[in-house]
Amino acid sequence: MKALIVLDPDQPLGLLVNTASVLSVTLGDVIADIRGADTVTADGVVHPGVIRIPLPILQADGQTLESIWQRALADGEIFVADFTRTAQSCKTYDEYLDKCAVTSSDAMGLLGLALYGPRKKINKLAGSLKMLR
Repeated sequence: MKALIVLDPDQPLGLLVNTASVLSVTLGDVIADIRGADTVTADGVVHPGVIRIPLPILQADGQTLESIWQRALADGEIFVADFTRTAQSCKTYDEYLDKCAVTSSDAMGLLGLALYGPRKKINKLAGSLKMLR
């Protein structure tokens, strides 16, 4: 299995970080045992475990994001989470729910995706994308 995040690089740095963090939390909720065990340093300080798997953050323009999203949804074996301009514009989750109820998917404005699924399928969807820099 493989996980990754794909972001539209045409966002300010702070919004890129926000999009990646929101999608990371979503992945953390669906991937069992993604967080490793806590560690203890030689002087006895406990450090909470961190992610146990690689989580590359790649970049793609809006049209490519849309294509990946559509193909991942159609696959049925890939978990796909999206973060949109609609979500980014909301101050509360209730506001987001209300806006989603009156907005079509194609009008939401994809900013990023989180993907998790069989390695070969994820590579087929996003294997040619570049790392976000």
